[in-house]
Amino acid sequence: MQLTLLRQLATRSALLLSLGLGLAACDKALNVEPQNNISSDKGFSTKEDAAAGLLGCYDGLQNTNYYGASFPADVDLISNNIVEVGTYNTTYGVLSQNQLAADNGEVATLWSSMYDVINRCNFLLQESDKITDAAFPKLVTQAEARTIRALCYMNLLSLYGGTTQGYGYADGAGVPLRLTPTFAIGTQTAPLARSTEAEVAAAIRSDLDFAITNLGATAAGGSTRATKGAAIALRARFELRMRQYADALKYAQQVPAVAGFSGAALATSTSTPDAIWQLAFSSTDTNLYAFLWYPAPGGRNEFDPSPSLISAHTTGDLRLPINATSTGTTLKYTRTSTRDDFFNIVRYAEVVLTTAEAAAQTGDLSTATTQLNIIRKRAGLANTSAITAADLVTDILRQRRLELAHEGHYWIDLRRTNTVQSTLGTGSATNQNAYDQTYRNLFPLPKRDVDLAGGVLKQNPNF
Repeated sequence: MQLTLLRQLATRSALLLSLGLGLAACDKALNVEPQNNISSDKGFSTKEDAAAGLLGCYDGLQNTNYYGASFPADVDLISNNIVEVGTYNTTYGVLSQNQLAADNGEVATLWSSMYDVINRCNFLLQESDKITDAAFPKLVTQAEARTIRALCYMNLLSLYGGTTQGYGYADGAGVPLRLTPTFAIGTQTAPLARSTEAEVAAAIRSDLDFAITNLGATAAGGSTRATKGAAIALRARFELRMRQYADALKYAQQVPAVAGFSGAALATSTSTPDAIWQLAFSSTDTNLYAFLWYPAPGGRNEFDPSPSLISAHTTGDLRLPINATSTGTTLKYTRTSTRDDFFNIVRYAEVVLTTAEAAAQTGDLSTATTQLNIIRKRAGLANTSAITAADLVTDILRQRRLELAHEGHYWIDLRRTNTVQSTLGTGSATNQNAYDQTYRNLFPLPKRDVDLAGGVLKQNPNF
């Protein structure tokens, strides 16, 4: 499904791309309004309109230039969880060497795809307020949209914001904060300066608080729609990232346990037993995960698991043949013919590890050890030998890398723990001098956006 919410946006894509609001997946012919589009001239008038608009928000997440390939691939490439072995040298290749420039196409399309989803959510939130039908689940619809918007701003901050040390510092850089829709040329499309990291963080927390209050424990789409548990888990993730460990622990402990979680960690993305929120794909609404991993005829073998990732597994780790097969692929994504592997946005295993890390950081070593051993047992490993808080955190971070491999987490973990240089810099296994340039801990903002903003939008330093 390609649900373009705003017909007018499609005719102004060049302008909106310059503002970080481009529609990378919506190159529609002019003067054509497909039946699954809703004109911004008309807006939403029925609960069916709003339901279609909400599907459009989810669909934006599935964009190939966002969760459909780019976001998890970019995060694992730059962090040396995977290596580029194909021919996309000017995009994935430079990412794998941390040599991004402001005019890199991968930087620009990922940025614009995230703002596209934000704009879809903003339009839905504005228009759904006008619907008076008593049968319309307004608060639930808006809560799902705000969960999606919060996720997008979390991802924008994770790559383009914060400081070289990580996140949650007083001088942290933010991103442009758009909380109203852009669909008409004029004041709405004027360049927008970056908000501070603290301002963006406040908006994320506000969205997730609203979602936690108004979402139910289950959703009609099962794990493919945002639920209260998903919103709580995202809040726990965000507080851990911002180094608010007491809050991270508080929220993580509120996430309902997933039945059957203690079983062995042997699932692929389409059968993940601990999925809290997944993106569902189909043979007509595809992604590029397996295509980028596997060789012809079903793929192009652009990626291999890195030697560093392989060696991080210890003897007997059941995740090794999942994360790195003997043929240089992964079993997390396997559907080369249909390209409909699901993507795990939030898994309960992450929540358990968040609980463990936040507990260790706040001095509750008993809880940290218990939670860590749950993950280790699932992976076929003995209980941890760590005793001190520092050693527990080291083991927890290793388990996060292995448990969440190929799901878009490791670079963000390195950034939030200020270990990019010590892990990937000179003298490390990768010996990539670019990782010693601390300014590269942040992605550059797209050059076209900065140039067209006429000085309003400030670039990250040294790009």
